[in-house]
Amino acid sequence: MSLRPSVLSGYRRLLRARLLPFSSDPHALSESRRELKTQFLLNKDITDSSQILELLKGIDEVETMLKSSIVQGKISERDSKPVVEVKIREDNKDAMDVDQLNQLESLGGDLGGKEETKSISELKIDRSS
Repeated sequence: MSLRPSVLSGYRRLLRARLLPFSSDPHALSESRRELKTQFLLNKDITDSSQILELLKGIDEVETMLKSSIVQGKISERDSKPVVEVKIREDNKDAMDVDQLNQLESLGGDLGGKEETKSISELKIDRSS
């Protein structure tokens, strides 16, 4: 039994799944596509079917994560202060519990990373979608 069709199908599913959380971010779309290709090429020489089946399970897990567990924020200005606005998609609402949403809201000024996100004064979460 050839697992090649399942692997190719998994690759296509991941390419489509990444469109949900990153649709408005060309850089994230490009980087996620590049990383998917890199990871699949790293494993292209695996021939043991049990290893391939494990990798296929990983594909399913990553697809679920991309579809339901990733939210992306957008920096905007409110009253001359930077604010991160996060819109929770309908499929994220089901996957995230109230504690996780409350943790997101409590981040506020603790968002690290890029220089422009270090002084965030507020994190606004839109739960209506």
